[in-house]
Amino acid sequence: MPKKKDEKEEPYEPLGDLRVLELKNFLPEITLPRPIDPRLPDIPGVMLLIMKVKSGKSNLMSWMLLSEQTLGGKKPIFDMIYIISPTAKIDRSSQAYFREEFEERIIVFDDLDNIEPFLRDILEYQQSFDIKSPDPEERPPRVAIFFDDISGYLKRNSLVTHLFTRYRHYNLSLFCANQTCRDLPTAVRSQATSVWLSSCYSIVERTKILEEWGDLYKNKLEPVWDYCCKERFNYCYLKLDDVEPRVYKAGKDGFEEIDYENFKSNVKPIDENIIDDNYINENE
Repeated sequence: MPKKKDEKEEPYEPLGDLRVLELKNFLPEITLPRPIDPRLPDIPGVMLLIMKVKSGKSNLMSWMLLSEQTLGGKKPIFDMIYIISPTAKIDRSSQAYFREEFEERIIVFDDLDNIEPFLRDILEYQQSFDIKSPDPEERPPRVAIFFDDISGYLKRNSLVTHLFTRYRHYNLSLFCANQTCRDLPTAVRSQATSVWLSSCYSIVERTKILEEWGDLYKNKLEPVWDYCCKERFNYCYLKLDDVEPRVYKAGKDGFEEIDYENFKSNVKPIDENIIDDNYINENE
């Protein structure tokens, strides 16, 4: 109904401060048993390894989970580690998981047809603890799950979205290695807190990776990626869990942080060695 001419609108007055403020966290902090190097991925988190065949990903994961300098050693970060892999039992780089000292702390699972009930058992066990308890002994243990080259099973598994979007509620850290980015479910890619890349000669695969994370680095990632992976067993490590994304050359030569915004390199463009995408498919 239109207003009469003699009616005046009340002047607008703000009702209060509309800033979005952080809510107080009433859950007790689940601290790590020891400090870890701040350059490493945050725990808990989701770490992706997108690496071609024979790039050293099994060795990299063994180092990450077991080394004194990373997440293992005499005072390990994780109470339990689950390796879900069809090849770990026959992979030379994965034999460290079978050492006697780890038999009660590391479980290798290769029955991929039963992966869903296996994951449900892990989640139910974690839920049996009280994450709100002030007593550390009553809180869920720190658990790592490493998915190794099983993207096909992840796509068909109804638990994947729940697992990768709610992992913190179960005190889980998830590690996922695959030869291609495009075969990983969206829930896996979107939750990544760190990404490790080997060199890549597939135009389609490179494009997908740059579409997924290139914007975070102001579309200046590609030459940095080529520089980091120029030599075998060095990787391009995207640390996404900081306030601002960071990028490192990491691997056999240690860690070198790269200033991607001002990066200049004489590395030859990797496009000179582009080969057909069948290279990836034939080796999966």
